[in-house]
Amino acid sequence: MEEPWYNKYKQYRRAKWGKDFKLWKILFDGFLVGAKSEPYDPFMEMVLDMFVDVGNARIKEKPIVMHPFNYGPELFHAMDLEPLMQEVFSVGLAPMHANEFYIDLTNQIGYGDNPTLCNAQRPLIGAFENGIAPIPDIIFFLSTPCNSIATTYQVFQYLTGVPQFNIDIPYWDYNDPNSEFFDEKTLDYILNQLKYFISWLEQQTNRKLDEEKFKQTMIWVNQARENISEFNELLKTVPCPVNSLEPMKNFLTMVTRGGTEVGVKATKLIRDNAANNVKNGVAGVPGENIRIAWPYTHVFFDRELFPWLEETYKASIIMDLLGFYPVQPHDTSTIEKCFESLAKGTLDFSMIGTCRGPAEYYVDYVMRWVKDYKIDCVIIPIQFACKHAYSITRLIAESVRQETGVPSLIIACDPYDSREVTSETIRGKIGEFLTEVVM
Repeated sequence: MEEPWYNKYKQYRRAKWGKDFKLWKILFDGFLVGAKSEPYDPFMEMVLDMFVDVGNARIKEKPIVMHPFNYGPELFHAMDLEPLMQEVFSVGLAPMHANEFYIDLTNQIGYGDNPTLCNAQRPLIGAFENGIAPIPDIIFFLSTPCNSIATTYQVFQYLTGVPQFNIDIPYWDYNDPNSEFFDEKTLDYILNQLKYFISWLEQQTNRKLDEEKFKQTMIWVNQARENISEFNELLKTVPCPVNSLEPMKNFLTMVTRGGTEVGVKATKLIRDNAANNVKNGVAGVPGENIRIAWPYTHVFFDRELFPWLEETYKASIIMDLLGFYPVQPHDTSTIEKCFESLAKGTLDFSMIGTCRGPAEYYVDYVMRWVKDYKIDCVIIPIQFACKHAYSITRLIAESVRQETGVPSLIIACDPYDSREVTSETIRGKIGEFLTEVVM
């Protein structure tokens, strides 16, 4: 990062965000130090700004809303509330293994164990107990995709004592009347809850929803969705025009800056980079030999896993479950259409659309992935705590094999805790699968 940019953020090391921001500031400093040695990256600038904005919101007494990874923040941006995506904190610590102390602390105080509750959320309990995790002003979560979030967020509310709201995500399809899973009440069900949530937020924060600002927010979020939709189409190109980590940038943009002009610019830059590479015949992985679908999350404690696969096997991971952001752009011509777009985006958000209903949602999603992106194999590093997905993986693998002949590898591990199954073991299993089955 160029010196002026580095100095711009360096000053925030001394910012007085509060004692509960101690670990947040350490994490911010880790990102900043890493960025210093790299060329200037607008995406990294956006990430650093996100850290700073959350910290400054405390100083300015701007309400902070903590939400999980499966909900876009556009409504919060529209109401001038500061979103804090919880996993930025608890999962952001995983590549440095700094989350493991807080996982153990959470175990020691008696809250579950690794096989039953997801470590994407659990470290925050230990951090709250130590008083070094940011205390939000409001907590918000969804009933889907898992019981782990619904259970753990109730503990967050108990520990912090702040107001909490949750939305029940319906099971049935909303957009295909010919589907056996269609229910005409689905969209109205989620839409009514979102409107009630807005009135609740207005009461809790003394901030009214400005309809014109909300409309602009939804215009921006749908412009970003269009950029991502075009990016996803470009990844059908052989060889893939970007490296395996690039799609995750779209997800992180939409889950932290969805509904902002910054989010539009970031997704446009990502799309344009892919388009230029397609135009110029540039491969994200030179000599691409294998195209992998990864319909689960990254193994977050091993940040070099994807680069290792690229270098060792010339393998391109054509998006992971989160990076394959599926929400399509919607009509925003009226306020009511904007509300519909908000509701549809909630139902279709990464991991929600695949995991909120019958197994067919997930299976069909992966099947389209395999066919549309010319996939050679499927790899799923799954944890038991993700019980809804864990129970479907064998069905996914068998369905893909029967219909396409493409093989799958299911690896039982904890993507957030390296002590359950080590990087060496995971890499060994993938390597054996690629050399003995795929190649």
